[in-house]
Amino acid sequence: MLNDTGKRIGHAFIVLIAVASAAYLSYTISWKDGITDLKQEAAYRLELSSANLFAPTDKFSYLPEVVASHPTIVDALQHESDPAALRRANLFLEQTNGSAKSAVIYILDKKGRVIAASNWQTPESFVGQDYAYRPYFQDALANRSGRFYGMGTTSRRPGYYLSQPISFAGKVIGVATVKIDMSDIDQGWRKSREQVVVADDNGVIFLSSLPDWKYRPLRTLSESAEKTLAHTRQYETVLKPPLPTSLIERLPSGEQIVSISQGDEAANEPPVRYLLKSGTIPGSDWSLHVFVPMAQVNVVATRIALLTAGALSLLALSLLSLNQVLERAREREKSRLALEGAHQALEQKHLELQKLSEELRLTSITDPLTGAYNRRFFFESVPKLVSAANRHGFPLSFITIDADHFKRINDMYGHPAGDKVLQMLTTVCKESLREADVFARFGGEEFIMALPNTGVEEARTVADRLRILVMERPVEIKGDLLKITVSCGVSQYRAGEPNADLALKRADDGLYLAKSNGRNQVAVC
Repeated sequence: MLNDTGKRIGHAFIVLIAVASAAYLSYTISWKDGITDLKQEAAYRLELSSANLFAPTDKFSYLPEVVASHPTIVDALQHESDPAALRRANLFLEQTNGSAKSAVIYILDKKGRVIAASNWQTPESFVGQDYAYRPYFQDALANRSGRFYGMGTTSRRPGYYLSQPISFAGKVIGVATVKIDMSDIDQGWRKSREQVVVADDNGVIFLSSLPDWKYRPLRTLSESAEKTLAHTRQYETVLKPPLPTSLIERLPSGEQIVSISQGDEAANEPPVRYLLKSGTIPGSDWSLHVFVPMAQVNVVATRIALLTAGALSLLALSLLSLNQVLERAREREKSRLALEGAHQALEQKHLELQKLSEELRLTSITDPLTGAYNRRFFFESVPKLVSAANRHGFPLSFITIDADHFKRINDMYGHPAGDKVLQMLTTVCKESLREADVFARFGGEEFIMALPNTGVEEARTVADRLRILVMERPVEIKGDLLKITVSCGVSQYRAGEPNADLALKRADDGLYLAKSNGRNQVAVC
């Protein structure tokens, strides 16, 4: 009897080790798959943000050269003591600035003193100011075009500066500078759905989707960097302590897993882990950084590990139960009845195991909050849809859907209210799906649809119908009926494209256009 008990304990110990090992292995595999998905998302966001970064300012790129080459400006630099020449230059700059809708246009002589400016008649006039310490002036004086971001030392407002040398007879005689107001760009970044930042060559963040991260260095500044910033007065009065970042792991592909402390340490708020992907911005010394939260990866990996452990434990119990039944069968004369009962028990356990296995499969491809498919399943399905479209010559369209002012809903009513909004959007979209359509939660408040055998105009109609249905279904939050609107981007896969990436980007561009044009609308790209 003692020997049998010892065997059972030994078997139980082996089973426990096997279950723990399998759970750890399933957690590791799921975690790595989640990291792969995050890396793809970060790479996509990095490419998209880099491509659109200079879009709001590119329309001013021609302006410094036009101003620098104008005879009125050249004449003013040659006759700085002539009030009439300076007045003509001021009037020209004032008129040009009004037409271009830039912040300020001004002219500096070779010593860095402003001799004429579009704001010459305002209390904040730049005329007479000395900006020789600014890098954009030094670049232009060296006969190069200059780009610079910094706080205005006169206006105390952030700006993006473009400079151009003014030449006469082959020599630089002054500098033309255009300041672009960054307020609208700052507001646009704060409405971004992702944690994206742009840092200068010293590592100081000057554009950020999170206001608290702005004007924080990504790392502790060197002594030379501090001296440079003090000399150029680039972030005068606004520079903050470095972002409290700790490196957890550096991945072989170049990404990093970092931990960032949140708020006041006295509040005991746990740090947040991010997958960080960084890249350089062509044509500048700036760098772009995308921070993707990792919380969901850990939640899904833990859930799959628990399901695996449960399924294996159930299987082990089933096998142990069968072994005990067989032992009793050898000890009793009525072995047939005992064996029959054991087979029935095993069949029931097998059915339960199949059910758990199906739940495990659904968990890996389903968003836990809304019940919609997740981005992983969507990206696994799209190549099949593209192949079918090419093979049969059928159209294939995509719709990106984003809840308007979702951050405001979370801020005003709390995250549970935001969850109810996302669940309502999922319900409305699922009610409109055909069997062949693929609908998934793309991330945050963004959803995406793939519509096979559907042209772009039909897709536009579907998106507009969804937009109306969402408006007609308010969400009850704390006794109030909250009316929700969505913006949609629509695109169609074009024959000859190697995959759906360009079509998905056009759909995302359409969504951005719908947002930019006032939200609650559909845009086709």
